[in-house]
Amino acid sequence: MPSTDHDASVWKSSELAAAYLDGIRGAIPLAAEQIDVMLRVIAARDVGVRAVLDLGCGDGLLGAAVLGAYPSAVGVFVDFSQPMLDAAAEKLRDSARRVQLLALDYGRHDWVSQVAGSGPFDVVVSGYSIHHQTDGRKRELYGEICDMLAPDGVFLNVEHVASASPWVTGIFDDLFVDALHGRHLSEGGEKSRAEVAEEYYFRPDKVSNILASVDEQCRWLREIGYADVDCYLRLLELAVFGGRKP
Repeated sequence: MPSTDHDASVWKSSELAAAYLDGIRGAIPLAAEQIDVMLRVIAARDVGVRAVLDLGCGDGLLGAAVLGAYPSAVGVFVDFSQPMLDAAAEKLRDSARRVQLLALDYGRHDWVSQVAGSGPFDVVVSGYSIHHQTDGRKRELYGEICDMLAPDGVFLNVEHVASASPWVTGIFDDLFVDALHGRHLSEGGEKSRAEVAEEYYFRPDKVSNILASVDEQCRWLREIGYADVDCYLRLLELAVFGGRKP
């Protein structure tokens, strides 16, 4: 997770990090399919992966999937939340020799100088993180990522994006509340759907969301110079999109 002009400092809370990783992250619809599509796009390069960067890594789920698919690759995992980095260290314990964990805020431009020495990267991934940045900073960041990619490297963003209208947002919210409630019940919880919905609508991290449409973000990527830009998978406000550096 990064900082932003909004109050993203909530993500430095151990309680919020645990609530996200234990509850919300596991309830995301099509989570397995998102990772499958991500890996398929990476594999379509038809060359090996030497280095991967997981930006705003959280517990390192996406980067860990790439390292699992490419056993000779090394990974750099960046987050500004120490509780998230601690969770990543635990998840990546068996791959510790191939992993570098960095406490950095990519909302600041100086993050590049602290990571560039480990590049260029064949793969840069990010999961549910960049939407905390202003739109201007998102676009700048996509340019910085492109500069850090090796030729034919790919950037993939598994992200929360804006709906086309409040009506569509309502459909997404209903879907997500159902998913959260279902996970809660599967783990033996006894909260009603209404209780889960109230927690969802008034969650503390909501104030740090700055959602942009996937179409607009893909346009930015094309303008920056990425090739083969597309939204490879989408379910309402959940999207996997990105592109390749020529």
